[in-house]
Amino acid sequence: MANPNIVNVQRILANTVTGNFAASNTVFVTNPASSGAVYKINSILITNVDGVTASNADLIISNPVGSNTLILNQVNVPIQQSLVAIDKNTSIYLQENSTIGGQATEADDLSYTISFEQIYDTW
Repeated sequence: MANPNIVNVQRILANTVTGNFAASNTVFVTNPASSGAVYKINSILITNVDGVTASNADLIISNPVGSNTLILNQVNVPIQQSLVAIDKNTSIYLQENSTIGGQATEADDLSYTISFEQIYDTW
């Protein structure tokens, strides 16, 4: 089921994941194939945790056909500042067999916090 029907939702699970960006594209959230769910990405917060240098961030969605879509492309996050990449007003859906990830100029300079809901149409 590649695109679950969310009109008759059976359950919604709340999730928050955190971690650090790497210098190469790294997956942050995966909606597996045949999960029976769609993930509603409610917010993505990117924070520069480095006290010395600014860093650029890429945020990427990979979909089932293997193509990538850039949400952020080399967006600068200043020293010890945060960037709201996605919020409730601009939420997106991550379909089955899709991922969201990213990369930074330097590993461990940026951290991410992603809040999302796993929405299931079946038990």
